[in-house]
Amino acid sequence: MKKCLKCNVYFLTERKSCPLCNEILEETDQNEIEYPVYPKPIKRPRKENRFVQVLSFFSVLFILAAGLVNIFTYSANPHIWSPIVLLSIVYLWILLRATLRGKGHVPMRLIVQMLALSVLNYGIDYFSESTGWSINYVIPFLSMAALIAIIAMLVINSVQIGHYVMYAVAASVFGFIPFILWAFHVVDVLWPSLAAASLSFVTLLGMIVFVRKDLKEEFKKKFHI
Repeated sequence: MKKCLKCNVYFLTERKSCPLCNEILEETDQNEIEYPVYPKPIKRPRKENRFVQVLSFFSVLFILAAGLVNIFTYSANPHIWSPIVLLSIVYLWILLRATLRGKGHVPMRLIVQMLALSVLNYGIDYFSESTGWSINYVIPFLSMAALIAIIAMLVINSVQIGHYVMYAVAASVFGFIPFILWAFHVVDVLWPSLAAASLSFVTLLGMIVFVRKDLKEEFKKKFHI
């Protein structure tokens, strides 16, 4: 064993200098220290959640039942509606697992909720042969609601700006999508899409002006620039 007189620490090493302070190590008569052996933790069998099992069973049952009913009644009513049941149950699971029981940041849950609700509403709109209310109104307002909530959290928790910046960027990027769809004549009503895009643009501009340093640091962390 060797000892650093400056740090008063023993080292079992072939090095001549202390790895902490680079002082020369002194040879000692100290024997190798034997550390106690701790027992390995015993993995207990995970208890299955009965509620999750029952919910899983009925989820699959409802999806299969809806699909079969849709198939057998298609000749009398030629309309595909069973995917709405599928999307609704998938959203229920996202709400349960990712939002209510999730361990991630609240902004992340908001983004997941916004995306899931957007897909659900678009699916209901599409398979109910409606007039495009989801992409004209619902999705732009969902993006604005999520972005405003994240901005509010960013302002309230200004000490932890780094935790919210990337989520604000993601929500802002999503806010441009309805306006892009309008530019390609997919969306008919302009003002909700324009409002969402304007809010996204102002948010990105504000972050560049006021939190540029935090924004650059987060981009470096996420993309290893």
